Amino acid sequence: MGLTNWTVSATGYIYPVSTNALQGGAGSGHVFAHSGTNVFQLFDTTANSAILYQDFPAAVGSQWAASCYAICYASNYFNPGANAHMQVVFYDATNNVLASTNSGSGNGVYGSDFLDPSGSPDTNSIYWIFAPPPALTTNDWVFLQPTNLYTTDPAQEYSHEPPLTPITTNLMVAPPGTAFVRYQLEFDNTSTDGGAVYFDDCVLNKLVGTDPDIAVNPVAVTVLAGLPATFTVTAIKSNKQEVLTYQWQQNGTNLPPAGGINGIAGTATNATLFFTNCQDVSAGLYSVVVSDTNGSIRSVPVLLTVNHLSPIQRVNLLGANAGFENNPTWLPWNYFNGAAFQTADNYYAGSTSNVNVYAGSSVALSGMNGDRDNGFWMSVPATPGAFYKAGGYAYISSVNDFFGGNTCRLQIWFKSAAGDSLSPPDPTYESFKMYGLDYTNADMEYTNIDVSSPNYGKLGYHDQLPRDQWVYLTVSNAVNNNGIGLQDDLPTNTLSSGVFQMPANASQINCQVYEYCPVAADPPTGGYAGVAIDAVYWDEMRLIQVVPVTDLRASVAGGNINLSFSAGAGLDYSVLYKTNLTDATWSVLTNNVTAPDSWATNPASIGITYPMTISDRLGASRRFYRMEVY
Repeated sequence: MGLTNWTVSATGYIYPVSTNALQGGAGSGHVFAHSGTNVFQLFDTTANSAILYQDFPAAVGSQWAASCYAICYASNYFNPGANAHMQVVFYDATNNVLASTNSGSGNGVYGSDFLDPSGSPDTNSIYWIFAPPPALTTNDWVFLQPTNLYTTDPAQEYSHEPPLTPITTNLMVAPPGTAFVRYQLEFDNTSTDGGAVYFDDCVLNKLVGTDPDIAVNPVAVTVLAGLPATFTVTAIKSNKQEVLTYQWQQNGTNLPPAGGINGIAGTATNATLFFTNCQDVSAGLYSVVVSDTNGSIRSVPVLLTVNHLSPIQRVNLLGANAGFENNPTWLPWNYFNGAAFQTADNYYAGSTSNVNVYAGSSVALSGMNGDRDNGFWMSVPATPGAFYKAGGYAYISSVNDFFGGNTCRLQIWFKSAAGDSLSPPDPTYESFKMYGLDYTNADMEYTNIDVSSPNYGKLGYHDQLPRDQWVYLTVSNAVNNNGIGLQDDLPTNTLSSGVFQMPANASQINCQVYEYCPVAADPPTGGYAGVAIDAVYWDEMRLIQVVPVTDLRASVAGGNINLSFSAGAGLDYSVLYKTNLTDATWSVLTNNVTAPDSWATNPASIGITYPMTISDRLGASRRFYRMEVY
């Protein structure tokens, strides 16, 4: 039985996984595990209990055995008034403790010997009090099994049932009404004098199961509102001809078989329960009843927790270190005119400084003090004539919205070997430009967009981002100047594939992100003054070289021609064909072939290639194939 995902009591102190190094509460010396490298350490200095437990589905008649090892080190030996034990309890579906088949009266709480430094057993407690030796080495581990019965849960020394026959076989049978079994480790302290007990090699074995049975339980899920979630159960049966049926429940009530409520997608009668859009109504305890003609078993309810984050907290979701250090190996970013939205946790202060913005997740740009342009840039060596694509994630928070005459965009332009910027007619490429909310004149041509747009990330040149979500922007427009003024932002053409070519006279690609914040007297058109209190957040910047396919291979199998090649993450491929090389045009076999990981969904995939195979029918006419990559 895999004892993972322990539940921890709210009181006491617990190191669920303590290493062999000295841990807090352990006193002096080292903690040596019974086997392996880890132990559970339970201790308390507040006159409370420290408890670790796990629940597993159990059907009537199933048979269980349990054990663990415990040790009490002399360096932190617990004092009289404290004790520890291991216990196993069977519960019904409404969390009532069931009577043991061994007793026939009272509750059936199976417990081990109590570790108690008082060490004063009497005739009624000889089975259940044990004064462990103050251990100095690993030779003093104590083996504990549930060999005694108690009338309360959790077991207490005073609740022992001395008239009953002790459990000497370590075998426990699930009584009528059983829904689940609990395995628990506990350390009780009635004073504030401390001490600790260590547990290791905790085992709960199902010796005889039932039919059907649950092999892998659903596990608790915590998710942000609006995101998907999944619960899955793995059930087994003895008869291969049997058909297992499933019924998911929320808070003990059967869900509609067709699903369709509380963000559930698909049916509630499969082994997996899917949520596409978790909201507050989705939260609760979920379990599944698995049945066949022999009976049924119900999984232990597990919690779906739905959390809400503020818009600023959501900025953290893309991970640490701003994403500016990824492939290619970015040099330190340089900044100009302030560059950053300055707060205690948010700065971009110099060419060698780390980016620390809201826990180190992104860079924020702001129109500080009405400066014309704030941003950061770097120049990366590149091959003349080579093709590239670039992009990054942008985020506008509704609590720090984008106002006034401000604009912001990601831009690519080129430099000579000497570092001089190339002037037109060499093009400058940029993502679509974000405009402040004050822009209303028709020539701005902006639209409010959302992620469902078919042009998402490849729109025109004047757009407003949806608030409070990350949006992936590709560099897809060519502008007529590398300036930053409104007069320079009319595209000369758009790049539908997001691919641009390095000029023959250039040796460096200059990548910059900036916010333009004109002062009141400065705007060239429209009279839109900038606002110095807003910000745009950027993360996961990417520059990828577009390289041709060099390993296209063809083979014939099963009546198909199979075309195999290596696909690079972040690149898109089309397979074209001709029946005669003299044909004027190529026909399209398939478009939009991509690697399993894309640069927008898995930044770590950049530079990795994946084997891909595209099949074509084996017809009477010969075909010639080629690949396009963009």
